[in-house]
Amino acid sequence: MFLLECGISIDPIVPGITSTIVTVIKWAIPIILIILGLLDMAKAVIANEEKEMKEAQKMLIKRIIYAVVAFLVVALVQAVFGLLAKADTNGQNASNATQCINCFINNKDCASQ
Repeated sequence: MFLLECGISIDPIVPGITSTIVTVIKWAIPIILIILGLLDMAKAVIANEEKEMKEAQKMLIKRIIYAVVAFLVVALVQAVFGLLAKADTNGQNASNATQCINCFINNKDCASQ
């Protein structure tokens, strides 16, 4: 257990786990969705049926939209927390909150006290 500068006492492995989860959500999920959409489209093209191609095209567009949304949601949450961290609430130092968020999201600045 160590104490973060934002006043949280945690196990040192927790920031690494949360950082990995954020990275997977931000990068792997969109890539997987796009690849699956392209595979569906390739199957429809090989089948050479107009109806299947139209359905695969609609599914590909939906998966691309879902991939963009998954990427942007993480970026939006990071931006919102960054803005909130800059606000000085209850007399706490805003830089400590920023370091705490950076520790959990990016696994950086996790210095113990």
